[in-house]
Amino acid sequence: MARKKLIIENVSKVFTTARGQTIEALRHVNAYVEEGEFVTIVGTSGCGKSTLLRIVAGLEKPTSGRILLDGKEMHRPGADRGMVFQSYTLYEWLTVSDNISFGLRLRGVSRKEIREKTRFLIEKIGLSGFEDTYPKYLSGGMKQRVAIARAMANDPSILLLDEPFGALDAQTRTIMQELLLQLVEENRMTVLFVTHDIDEAIFLGDAVYVMSFRPGTIKEEVKIDVPHPRSPEVRTSPFFMDLKRSITAAIREETIRSIEASKADMRRTSPRVSGWLSRLRGRRIL
Repeated sequence: MARKKLIIENVSKVFTTARGQTIEALRHVNAYVEEGEFVTIVGTSGCGKSTLLRIVAGLEKPTSGRILLDGKEMHRPGADRGMVFQSYTLYEWLTVSDNISFGLRLRGVSRKEIREKTRFLIEKIGLSGFEDTYPKYLSGGMKQRVAIARAMANDPSILLLDEPFGALDAQTRTIMQELLLQLVEENRMTVLFVTHDIDEAIFLGDAVYVMSFRPGTIKEEVKIDVPHPRSPEVRTSPFFMDLKRSITAAIREETIRSIEASKADMRRTSPRVSGWLSRLRGRRIL
């Protein structure tokens, strides 16, 4: 039986706005990622999936509940969790090599090990010849390859990715998905990956968590029983299409709920908004 690498235990998160209003982003989320497993999280906009990932990374504190990694409770960011964001978070003043080796230098790793590891990762992500290139000269896909290599350089216990391919064109996105799977399979990495793309979630994941609308919780867990390595052809298989249909229906229910909630909010606030506009007109501001 596989060991549970990451355990998300009864996690809730409540935000307080500047006006003192409370927003319950997450409620009693329970989930886990097994050692060597690739788990994806999908859900409608605003369901709290990125908030959950930030809590796992230690960038946000849960209001209640806890995160366990290798049996230890996590309270702050650490090198044991490699994080890749949607935005290109490279250091613009550093070259490709220096971006990848940044964490290694902070840890005081020997120059020889830094050189060897950086060279190895650059080759793996297909950027040989770009070692001394600055990010401004790289395409979006190339930048994300560097970001993934930088996260992998510290040999994290788990790799966390927050919609890392969301800003890429469709063809580049597909190639990046295949590259990521190859890197993960070769290095036997454990991954938690947030995406709004259902095809991406199914193609990459060993399991897909579908989140409900706010307050976000786990609505459904779907196991993806497709062996590795996965070929591009799996995307058009009947099995894949059946899974996509099921997950799409589950997310559609939550999207309808979010639209209805937005309409209810508008109905509650519209009298106040109308009064505010009337006062502005009375002062000849509008």
